[in-house]
Amino acid sequence: MSGNGHLAKRGPYAFEYARIAVADPAASAQFYERHVGLDVSGRKDGRVYLRAGTEHHCIELVRDGDARQAKVTAFGFSVDSDAALAEIKERVAAAGHPVKPLDALQRTFCGDGFATSDPTGMTWELFTGFQVFAEPPMLEYRPLSIVHPFVGTEKYDETLKFYMDVLGFRASDYIANVSAFLRSENRFHHSLAMRRAKAFEIAHICFQMKSFDHMMRGRAKAIYHKVKIGADMANHSGSRSLAFYMEDPAHGPKIELCDGHEILSPEDHESRKPRIMAIDPRNIDVWRAAEDDWHDL
Repeated sequence: MSGNGHLAKRGPYAFEYARIAVADPAASAQFYERHVGLDVSGRKDGRVYLRAGTEHHCIELVRDGDARQAKVTAFGFSVDSDAALAEIKERVAAAGHPVKPLDALQRTFCGDGFATSDPTGMTWELFTGFQVFAEPPMLEYRPLSIVHPFVGTEKYDETLKFYMDVLGFRASDYIANVSAFLRSENRFHHSLAMRRAKAFEIAHICFQMKSFDHMMRGRAKAIYHKVKIGADMANHSGSRSLAFYMEDPAHGPKIELCDGHEILSPEDHESRKPRIMAIDPRNIDVWRAAEDDWHDL
């Protein structure tokens, strides 16, 4: 398990987007508009871009006519300075990981940047100067932001080492040696989470809604339109957020809509010692009744 000896390192600032290959970008865009509250920010070369706040996009849909179900092909994380980006790039190269150009279209939406691959094979794009809109979408039902992806991998130890020692994430909490909740420089309790799994998976992508009421309206919309509720209401022990999960494999991984994700103070961000919690469902959802009251989030 990686420690916190890397705290002087600058890591990524925030999770900005997931690139998802889908069979029908138009249909998937409608799903994200209706059920997550995203707004189409642009269409280019067959791709559809959707945004939550002022950042240019948080979901990028790419057509793959052969896709039986959607597949996340890349994560995009912003970096808050050219100096920090250069440091991360140097660490990536020194650790023997590839340093590649950004996706050509993404390059048009940011300043400097590069791409690499983590030990799972997932493409990471890191960049500065992500373009923004002057105002957020004029929608009542929408998220404030995209918050984090949650990945599972059979290469847990080496992937955790890559995320912390190479990219520069910091641990907020662990569940034994099977899950890690990692924060970036925007100080969300976690901008990235991971767990041991038998094979690589994107367990879910999380969005923070404008309020508890908006989150519950999202839940009601999903039920009304018969979208599967993959896991129902939870009170997370780490981030102290309330959340539910919906899923439609045609459009992407499970989607978590949450309210109240913790943001650490600047002092806590620099000094926090991660908890190591027991493997118990009450350490995922404090509302769970007992150690055998379990479902998979």
